[in-house]
Amino acid sequence: MAPAGETQAAAAANTAAASDRSAAIGETVTYDSGVKVTVKSLGFQPVGQYAVGAVEGQAAVFELTVENGGKEELNAALMSLPKVTYGASNAKAESVIDSGAGLGMNMLSTILPGETQQAKVAAAIPAAEAGTVRVEVTGPSAFTDKAAIFKGAL
Repeated sequence: MAPAGETQAAAAANTAAASDRSAAIGETVTYDSGVKVTVKSLGFQPVGQYAVGAVEGQAAVFELTVENGGKEELNAALMSLPKVTYGASNAKAESVIDSGAGLGMNMLSTILPGETQQAKVAAAIPAAEAGTVRVEVTGPSAFTDKAAIFKGAL
């Protein structure tokens, strides 16, 4: 039998691990409800001349995937609007909308148990700052779940 101090330390470690919702870009965060969120970098993509918010004629594009492994339907609309920051100062990246390339036009909707939906998200990130990027996705229950935070380079 483990000493009481070791048992408490193990319990604290398990609580910290369960409440930690951070991962590298390209990895998956799994919530206790069974909902899985993945953010993958698709790199920089050129945008059309009428695109809104682009930097240097391009946008940093991410593929957001939400899989509902839970037992109840999930309204994932708020998850479609991640907060993207970049650089050492965590500067906020503006959203990029390019209807011609289909960027910034996708929204997640209600996801039934067992279903998966994807959306492309585009952000205005200068190429020189692409080494330090943070994508924060609202949790499945915006009021009770912590946001999933993905960090890395494009």
